[in-house]
Amino acid sequence: MRLGNTGSCSVRRGLSQFACALVLTSSSFALSYSDMRRPLNGQITPSASIFETEDHVIFGQRISVQANSGTWNVDTVGGTWHVWHHTTIFDCIDLPLWPDSMLEARVVLTSEMCRDRILLPPAPFMPPRGLEYCGAHIVATAKPDIASDSLSSLALARSHMRSWMAELMGWTSSSRPTLLAANLGSHTEAEPYDEPLLGPSSFIDVGNSSVYYFQQFDARYLDVNRPGSRLDLAHVALESQHPLRALIDPHVVHQDKNWLDNHRIEISLHRTTEGFVRVSTQVLSLMHPASGISIVPLQNATSRIAWIGPTKQTESHVQTTTDRVPLPLTIPEEFYAEHDTTTQPAGTVDVRTSHFNSFHPSLIISAHTPLISDQCHLDTIVMLPRAYFFDPYQLYELRHQLSVHYEHYGPVELERPAEVMPNWGSLLHLNQHSHSSALNATIPIHARYRLPPIAHERLVGCHGEPSGDSHIDLELLPPLSAVICPAAAPKHRHGAELEKGSVLRALDMRLVLFDELGLWPVAALEPSPDAETLLRMPVGYVDNTVLIQTLTLVALFAGTVFICLAAKRSLSSRP
Repeated sequence: MRLGNTGSCSVRRGLSQFACALVLTSSSFALSYSDMRRPLNGQITPSASIFETEDHVIFGQRISVQANSGTWNVDTVGGTWHVWHHTTIFDCIDLPLWPDSMLEARVVLTSEMCRDRILLPPAPFMPPRGLEYCGAHIVATAKPDIASDSLSSLALARSHMRSWMAELMGWTSSSRPTLLAANLGSHTEAEPYDEPLLGPSSFIDVGNSSVYYFQQFDARYLDVNRPGSRLDLAHVALESQHPLRALIDPHVVHQDKNWLDNHRIEISLHRTTEGFVRVSTQVLSLMHPASGISIVPLQNATSRIAWIGPTKQTESHVQTTTDRVPLPLTIPEEFYAEHDTTTQPAGTVDVRTSHFNSFHPSLIISAHTPLISDQCHLDTIVMLPRAYFFDPYQLYELRHQLSVHYEHYGPVELERPAEVMPNWGSLLHLNQHSHSSALNATIPIHARYRLPPIAHERLVGCHGEPSGDSHIDLELLPPLSAVICPAAAPKHRHGAELEKGSVLRALDMRLVLFDELGLWPVAALEPSPDAETLLRMPVGYVDNTVLIQTLTLVALFAGTVFICLAAKRSLSSRP
């Protein structure tokens, strides 16, 4: 049940009409009704502002905002960036019972790497382009004390988090996902095989205390590069019946149409000290220039709007629904970067596949940046779908030849076919031992066997003939490479030094994967346009399946008979 908007009430657990009426009229009763919501620290004041808040932050060259009859009318010249930050409270009627060992859960939907580079410069608060794969990232992290405890405690915590996240997304042993729309990423060229049934084992361990799942989006379904398109990422990527989807509605319209082109959505969930679940939603969008854009505040919520200029010299303002006139907004000096590295890439990262048409190809990765200093280092993340895998034992033997520090995340399963692997894939995190401006490494990878029949595939011939059906072509995702400077991590991380309640806290964006690995990128390297990421895997013919199975059984039977006869002969020859 979403308590911020008390106009709707879930009755899935047999809530009587009398109890539902009390929930609709009493926020304090709603908080105490759920069996999960047992307040630990005294009374909860029945105030709507406790449950639901929203902030609209607009960043651009020329912005005009006028309050009119409970709405804000916005006029813009040139494209502007819009960030909507919304918080509310959920209870266990709509969410699974929160594990005591879990710190937070996150769902990140991003379309950035599916898009052509746009002309509008990024805002200072935006992370560098190209450090989040286009797709759905689902991650949960354990509490710090669990991570520092014994390995058995951490393994148990990760098991609980996997089960909780699978239940949150509606994954069971016999169902398809209900959080992610099935038409995004199910049969893409980057992962051209049927998805298995999803469940807790679909997650892999990442970092010191996190579990992670990834599903790539297909840019053809997003339609992000069509001129004038507006991507409603929540409605495209999330199933309609999931309770989280209803939260993502910033109410920014123009001529009765949604006027936001979503670039990134993050939904984070935390358990409060009172035992409730606070859900925070952050939506980064491009707001195309127009006059008469209407921003309608949510009912029963504390709403604010702020508009920020592109330089320190421009004026910035903030206004709530109760303010008659906008108030000046003070922007910290560090908000505007003195040396902006987000508009241009900090270098290039290239990957080439060696022996691309064999079962044991290699990835030749090279990256270079001129921005490395004594306090910085170069980090690279390589992702593989489950049709291929890194062999951590082989990597350990080659550790001196690699000349980089590495961390491998994913299952160590060398023989199982791809179709029976429950996880989505694996990751390799490369980190320079020294503060070098270049990275050069050859990483061996291995193909998993495929089980025919193979459907929804890009089948080709041995040499790529479109009419062939002996091989599968697969394009790997490019590596993510960034300059990491621990000393340059912003002091306002998670809003630590900002004034409590500051609207600027809505702009804190955390890069998925990098955040779980404890890394703060200051600049991103651009994937090389000449990268060669093609892999071509031999596959069996489905028409030969019966023949192969028959011959295999005959061979097994013949071998068993031969062993038995040899053993009998050996025993009979003894005195």
